[in-house]
Amino acid sequence: MIYSNFTGRVAKQAKVIDGVNGQFLSMDMAVNDYSKGEETTQWVRVQSSDPAHLKLVEYFTKGRILTIQGNVKIDQWEGKDGTPHAQLRVHAKFIDFLNIGKKQEGANVAANAATDSNVPDVPTDTPKEKKDDLPF
Repeated sequence: MIYSNFTGRVAKQAKVIDGVNGQFLSMDMAVNDYSKGEETTQWVRVQSSDPAHLKLVEYFTKGRILTIQGNVKIDQWEGKDGTPHAQLRVHAKFIDFLNIGKKQEGANVAANAATDSNVPDVPTDTPKEKKDDLPF
């Protein structure tokens, strides 16, 4: 058994499928790899029958960054024209969200929150130490 841990983006909205053994979550993820100055994308199909993952399916939206941990399988088949195909599939044990806010005109919402008038002012400089107050 191969156990993997990877981070990628959800390719399209995840869905719940009724299978022979009950419901399961299914989604495709794009995992980018940077090697020798080039970017390549690996496609991974993620599936899970964990009830907690099924409840979160509405949050697994296109573009969402997730870290997945689970067992890896490789599905192989021949196309109609006889061409061999392979699909990397991971049965997820753990799914973690990595998004921190949504992009807003090229900037992060969390970064823009500091300029919001409802956010209290936070001092940016610290008080200077007095040499007489040193404990040693």
